[in-house]
Amino acid sequence: MNNIILLDRNKPNYKGNLHLHTTWSDGRLPAADVVRAFKEKGYHFISLSDHDIYTRTEAFNTSDFITIPGTERGELNPVPAKNPGYHFGVLDDPTVEPEQPRYEHLHAFPTPVPWVGDHSPQLLIDELRSHGNLVVFNHPEWHLTRFEDMVKYDGFFAVEIYNHATEWSTASSYGAAYWDHALQNGKRVYGIAADDSHSHDPNWKIPEYGGGWVQVQADSLTHSDVIRSLKQGQFYSSSGPEVYDLRVENGRLKIECSPCKFIMFKAFPQRGPFFGNFMSGEPLTQAMMEIEEDMTYIRVECVDFEGNVAWTNPIFVEDLL
Repeated sequence: MNNIILLDRNKPNYKGNLHLHTTWSDGRLPAADVVRAFKEKGYHFISLSDHDIYTRTEAFNTSDFITIPGTERGELNPVPAKNPGYHFGVLDDPTVEPEQPRYEHLHAFPTPVPWVGDHSPQLLIDELRSHGNLVVFNHPEWHLTRFEDMVKYDGFFAVEIYNHATEWSTASSYGAAYWDHALQNGKRVYGIAADDSHSHDPNWKIPEYGGGWVQVQADSLTHSDVIRSLKQGQFYSSSGPEVYDLRVENGRLKIECSPCKFIMFKAFPQRGPFFGNFMSGEPLTQAMMEIEEDMTYIRVECVDFEGNVAWTNPIFVEDLL
């Protein structure tokens, strides 16, 4: 079995939010104020993913903070003016040559997207990709997405497994079960935590923003390097805990993290082990498991004492053999 390093504690990593809104759609603050709010919270990058309007905001970029062009494409619904529907996160991918021209700054999309049958979501995903974008399946739990949609549709590179705004408002934020359904059916997709933040009010004692993010291990803080690392799964997602190191050595998957209450290995088709210091209550900062060759994938969840979670991306066991 091959040894691999998935996350290396000795390499730089960058904190980012890939889903948020400004006054260009239904956000409370203009883009400049949103950028300032996330810079003050210690983020390195964000995507101003306003509803159905594409943003290119390189003017905000500095040596220690960048914005990634994108949008949130929605208003695709089999029943007009009703939920559930479909929303897709859209991120400009400079590492590919697009089939169609890239969207310009403040390109506005017509809404609603016509529903022409069950293949409508696939048509939209394909259209977005043809213009040189990565696609994320946004907040599936909040939109009451069907589990079979994770298998029926192709071309999305990730599932939004934690959406802070829908947890904060309606307690319907977790998409990990949808993610596992995709993985168990052979999809190679990653998991993303995000804010979907609209208010960004620094005076609120319980903030609506800064609750879900990705931590990307990249060669540098550039648009291309961050996107390249996202596509390769060189990141983890979190609502609190930190993951310092993740690697396979001598047939074992090993993780190091900030102090946590539980470390859970999610494996398929066999279950992975669950770790906690149940007698002493002492925090855990590392754990490992033996990898079995008939497993298809393994991912890890680290849960802190407040119930916040860090999710690693899956390793695919066939790649190790």
